Amino acid sequence: MTAWSKLLVATTRLIDLHDSGHEPGSPFVQVSQESRRGLRDGYWLDLGCLLLDYLLDVDFATNSAFVSQTRCLGALREHYPELCHDDLSFVINLLATPSELHLRDEDEQGGRLRRSTKRTALIEKQGQTGQVRLTPSGRQAVTLASSVEDLLYSEYDAAKVLAALARGDFARVPDITNQILLAIRGLTQELRRVRENPTREGKLSVLLDNERHYHNALSSIQRTLLDARGQLATPPLMARFDDWQQHQDDDWDLRVLSSAIGRVLTAIENLSRRLSELIADIAEGRVQSMGVVDFSDLAARLLAAPPRPRVTEPLVKRMMPFFQAVAFPQPTPLVPLLETRRAESSSVALVYDESLDASPEETRLARFLAARGGELRKRVAEAPLSLPEALAEGWHLDGSEDCLPQLINTFVDTGLLSESLVVGIEYRPFRLTLDDGRVIDGPVTPTLRQVEPDNAAPTRN
Repeated sequence: MTAWSKLLVATTRLIDLHDSGHEPGSPFVQVSQESRRGLRDGYWLDLGCLLLDYLLDVDFATNSAFVSQTRCLGALREHYPELCHDDLSFVINLLATPSELHLRDEDEQGGRLRRSTKRTALIEKQGQTGQVRLTPSGRQAVTLASSVEDLLYSEYDAAKVLAALARGDFARVPDITNQILLAIRGLTQELRRVRENPTREGKLSVLLDNERHYHNALSSIQRTLLDARGQLATPPLMARFDDWQQHQDDDWDLRVLSSAIGRVLTAIENLSRRLSELIADIAEGRVQSMGVVDFSDLAARLLAAPPRPRVTEPLVKRMMPFFQAVAFPQPTPLVPLLETRRAESSSVALVYDESLDASPEETRLARFLAARGGELRKRVAEAPLSLPEALAEGWHLDGSEDCLPQLINTFVDTGLLSESLVVGIEYRPFRLTLDDGRVIDGPVTPTLRQVEPDNAAPTRN
């Protein structure tokens, strides 16, 4: 993944929260996986990221001067030779058009104040000439994307610890070590994910290619931090720390700095060991991939058909009754026999491969929408439909299959049925007993209704 991809992955769900129309205090808290609009091929997003990267390079060279769209088109054609000017103009116009962002900040009394900003345009465009350059928000976005933490460059952060100690800026040491610790933990998590699924995102080959660089970076960080921790015990530095501490509002102790450095050194040792173990497992062929296994179904199959001879012996040892009596084995005792990680006596680590997961079309929600979605849309088009009315009319039943959660989901996410539907909240409680004895109640009554043309939501540019 590129730096832009990591930044977008980290912020997409926050934008979804910003755009959510969910009513505060609503008891319907389930969220479905929505389908995003657009071509869904990454073309426009890639053009935008390439354009922002190019404008940042030009920004440094020209001291934030405007750039003609012809130069931008020539730079992007290195990646897309058939790129036309209309496509570039669309990307520029979209990135140059601000969108209002609603936020909340803490006030002096500790409350949360509402505020909004329209400083979201990433590109500034001249009205007469059409020339473009980065806005402050755009420059910040490109800088954030290029500053994604990477352990290979954290050795320079370790040198900042020595610089902070030399300048007497002791309060900066914990912040610097936390940045290094975040990078180490990020790579540690990647190692864990690769062991669980070695086919994920091609990370395995990246680790193999950069193994030597990772070890060199870890060694450099370790040497630098050991030097810094050694300086903490020298009399001159201790004297300077005592003088600095007397002018601080908070109580500081040298052990705080030593502990912060020690946490990083411990994390380096753990990461180095994990990296060496993974590379050794890869070299000796001890990491293999298998499909997703339904262990309950596997246990049932073992009961229906005798296992292979090499499996029979451990099964007999674990499941034979201690007394002579009739024993009916059940699937539950078989589950602990099937481990997803390598046991000490095994030479192969079994990990998951999510490529064989069931497709989303096979879910019960998809079946419910396919079976009753059309009729439900017609019913709402005739008159508004409240949740108690929908339950009374039996919309939660699909033949013999109970689809109550799926019906409620359509009231939470109206886009499942139609983009022209909205949910109205009536402040009256309801209580309904279903035929099977279940009781459905709520403090408010949600109602599906068709959007009137005059009240239609404005289209986001």
